[in-house]
Amino acid sequence: MSYQTIQYDNDGQVAVLTFHRPEARNAINEVMIGELDDILKNIAADKELRVLILTGTGKSFVAGGDISMIDKGLDHPYDFFLLHDILCGIGGRLERLKIPVIAAINGAAFGGGLELALACDFRIMADTAQLGMPEAGLGIIPGAGGTARLARIIGREQAFLMEMTADPVGAEDAFRIGLVSEVAPQEEILEAAHHLARRICVRAPAAVSTIKRAIIMAENMPLEGAIDYCQQAAMLLGVTEDAREGMRAFLEKRSPIWKGK
Repeated sequence: MSYQTIQYDNDGQVAVLTFHRPEARNAINEVMIGELDDILKNIAADKELRVLILTGTGKSFVAGGDISMIDKGLDHPYDFFLLHDILCGIGGRLERLKIPVIAAINGAAFGGGLELALACDFRIMADTAQLGMPEAGLGIIPGAGGTARLARIIGREQAFLMEMTADPVGAEDAFRIGLVSEVAPQEEILEAAHHLARRICVRAPAAVSTIKRAIIMAENMPLEGAIDYCQQAAMLLGVTEDAREGMRAFLEKRSPIWKGK
């Protein structure tokens, strides 16, 4: 299926989803929301895919929500709520994907763009990029999950600072406060994401997906319950074909051949 505002390339194990509205710095509009909602359903159903990378066309990741869409939405609040609810769901769907999601932040990621990146499992940032939550300067707040996720990732005080001042954050500061895990030269940002994807793809797919789910679940559980959950997950993985293959490969000093079973 062809899309107007996104591009999708899949090599079998690693897929790249590119936000593609270069004339508007890849700002989120109604069409993009619908297309993201559609393609993520297809991605979730792809049993061969191991890693998803998000990036943007040109010098922006996603510059935020299209201001004309937001302004129009304020005159039709219920319709805007329904559209915004789909955008919120997109962030949740990224988190619930069984595969890791890497945000290759090639340029500006503001507002809704940063909210999408926050829903990813890894964030790699170009050295020339900027991140920000400018909503307070527009008389609103981040409403697509950004406020909740930002504080959980960088802590309450840093989240207060970013959102209340609405000041952009450069790559050095983003790495310092734990907002991104890696900084790369702008021209190498996609290769850095692919390098991480390759490191993940050589590991057992069921183990990778279980680790993702276990860490996300454990964040929202008391410690004792989280440890119990992870123990049960480990025991279930221990009886899979891939677990047996991993042990044999280690003892036989060879690379494992994963079947995802």
